[in-house]
Amino acid sequence: MANQQLLLRNLHTFNVAAKHMSFTLAAQELHLTQGAVSHRIKVLENELGFSLFVRGTRKLELTSEGYRFQSTLSKSLHSIFSEIDDINASEMTGEINIAASTGFTNGWLLPRLADFKAKYPNFNVNIFGYMEQQDFHHNNIDIAVYFGTEQQTNVYRQRLFGEQYIPICTPQYAKQLRIYEDGLESLKRINFIHALGSDAWQRWMVHMNLDVDIFKHFYCVSHREMGFLGASHGLGVAMGRYHFVKEQIESGELVTPYPCMETTSSYDLLCPLGTENRPKIRTFINWVEGQVE
Repeated sequence: MANQQLLLRNLHTFNVAAKHMSFTLAAQELHLTQGAVSHRIKVLENELGFSLFVRGTRKLELTSEGYRFQSTLSKSLHSIFSEIDDINASEMTGEINIAASTGFTNGWLLPRLADFKAKYPNFNVNIFGYMEQQDFHHNNIDIAVYFGTEQQTNVYRQRLFGEQYIPICTPQYAKQLRIYEDGLESLKRINFIHALGSDAWQRWMVHMNLDVDIFKHFYCVSHREMGFLGASHGLGVAMGRYHFVKEQIESGELVTPYPCMETTSSYDLLCPLGTENRPKIRTFINWVEGQVE
């Protein structure tokens, strides 16, 4: 094989290109020309003895061998870079890559991160809002937080807290629709705020043993936090998650005119198994535990 230093350089170039699925974006990240990236990939393919990318397509794609190789390579490079970060973390510095749903990020994490910054000012934090759980190694994620996760192999999982579904609206809307006076009967005339892909209202109706047409009067939004904002602006009644609306309820900005529904699911903190005791990751886990308590 070629000089080891050149090989490592070309491996890194391939990993970046595979991450973006674009030679152009890889060139921008690596401060190279697109031609230089293409040349490095070609040299690497010659050294390996198999093709990494499918040529001749309008969209860059990995070959089956390329996908298999990139999956292994990204894990190895992530471990190397994490080890470097751990060495740097002895001085409490480095970067932490966090993935979480946008609901958790906006409703719980971001309002508390100023405390983390004050305690650990030399850490840089990258936050990625993903609705679905991401592959740790492929996306270089250190820590993830998601709701209702399943037990997985090779993943460290720590329960943070449970949750309640709770209908929310403004006091003005509740008064206008006479919700408190008429109780559950008022469900027949309220405007339901639905979140795309969520069946929370349907499950709440089953839980309450009610038969109400929740799609007679409704608005539908693409994200749950948009439903929360809609309720805050008097558009109707949304199904909130208690931990994300707790402060607004306590301040009186929102009210909860109908009963809540307990869930058996929880918000879980996840990281690749074996990394949970690395200094920077343990630091963040300990901080989250303190915030939960």
